[in-house]
Amino acid sequence: MTPFALFAVLYMTALFLDQAERWTYPLFTLASLFLILVIVSTRITRITFLIFLVVITAQLLLRQFPDVPNHLNIAIYCNLVMMVGIVLSWVRIRDYPSDDDYFEMVRPILQVSTIIVYFLAGFNKLNADFVNPHVSCVKGMTENLVRMAISPVGGIPKGLVLLGAGAVVAYRLLLPRLGQRAKRVAAAVLLSLIAAAVMLAVMPLPKIDPGVTGLAVKAMVALVISWELIGALMLAFPALQLPMLAFSWTMHSSLALIGFVDFGAVALSLLITFVPWRYLALLNSRVHVPWLGLSVHRAYLYLATSILCGIVGFGQNFVAGVVFNLGALVFLWPLLSGLTAPSPRPPWTGVPLSSPLTPKWMYIFPVLVFLHGLTSYLGLRTAGNFSMFSNLRTEGPVSNHFLLRSNPLKLWSYQEDVVSFIDIDDRRAKIGFQYQPLRGNQLPVVEFRKLIYWWTKAGVAVPMTLEYRGKIHSTEDITSDPVWRTETRDWEMVLMDFRSIQPTGPNRCRW
Repeated sequence: MTPFALFAVLYMTALFLDQAERWTYPLFTLASLFLILVIVSTRITRITFLIFLVVITAQLLLRQFPDVPNHLNIAIYCNLVMMVGIVLSWVRIRDYPSDDDYFEMVRPILQVSTIIVYFLAGFNKLNADFVNPHVSCVKGMTENLVRMAISPVGGIPKGLVLLGAGAVVAYRLLLPRLGQRAKRVAAAVLLSLIAAAVMLAVMPLPKIDPGVTGLAVKAMVALVISWELIGALMLAFPALQLPMLAFSWTMHSSLALIGFVDFGAVALSLLITFVPWRYLALLNSRVHVPWLGLSVHRAYLYLATSILCGIVGFGQNFVAGVVFNLGALVFLWPLLSGLTAPSPRPPWTGVPLSSPLTPKWMYIFPVLVFLHGLTSYLGLRTAGNFSMFSNLRTEGPVSNHFLLRSNPLKLWSYQEDVVSFIDIDDRRAKIGFQYQPLRGNQLPVVEFRKLIYWWTKAGVAVPMTLEYRGKIHSTEDITSDPVWRTETRDWEMVLMDFRSIQPTGPNRCRW
């Protein structure tokens, strides 16, 4: 399996996992899975990969966009970049005779784009509400991680089980480099963990002090901002890429345990573009599966475990996260073993952000990604632009951002043209991927009309009382109201996506 084929399997798997998270489009999800299986069972080439990208991108753009989660916006962008690259590679087949030549051509674009996404995600978090432990988006995630860690499985806290599993993995990786004394110490540590697990299995679980949770939130705020801002800059330098890759995967695998498997899969496929060719070659190996009596390629085993996540895992976040992480660990094991093996081992050279095979004009794509990430500050869309879970607020004349508080970049007024909801049946209004409670909040008119359009298509009658431009308006059904009726979408509704707006108080966490 070529480096290109390895990447293609990881990327196709990530897109399947996203569709399988909720099975909102079950027929399409099954069709995409069938297409992946056909591609991997025949031959993974840039042409078969192009077919997959075209099918997935068409569905995302025609049926789901713009109301898609952040990582799907990233995927749509990457799909378009890679499709353009494939077409170019076939037009100039003499310059790109192999699939790996194509991958080498498009890889720097994916790398630079990944850096921009991480950096802007961290930049968006430089605001007063993200660092506020009472409302920070990190608070919910930290509490979910703590809740997961102390909840029992077989009478033992899951956190201790995961810690023990991590210790076993570390022991296996470091075993070739340990002396006899160090091996005895490591074995004693493992036995201590087992003994502690047995004791905790018969003892009541401890209660977590709220003060400890608050301190953990503050620490996580600093950690997340440093990871995304400083880590993004580290990825730009080949010599510093390895620690950033290791830390990023640690974070994504942890978040996978609380429901972010699909996002972790997208991150894995993009982070693999920073792995040098020598170490990518180590992943081109097989694993013997005793109960099947087969030797299976690691990438296909990762695909199989991910399919298992999609079919039976979602809805059980911890189970899905464990299965996904196990599949990723098996896939990455030769790379991890190579990095921890005693000398001599392949040198980790990192991967530069350029290639002689990459046309200079293709770097316009990362520029477009950067501009997309600035849309909140420009007065355009506030969702799906790397500001997820950031507490960022740019609506109104003053932002909560530390560096752009006066909104100096704002050119458009979509965020200020808002409807205030005085009374509405939120249960009846619940529709779509990203439900936002409306009662007592505000919503830009573009987003409101988009909701009316979806309510009309769904045949839902939504009574409400709203305020717009100083006037109060009541209606028994907003979808048939002569002032607000919206039966078609204009280009603004097709391209933009907005979060609900709090009239007062610290900006709470929103997707």
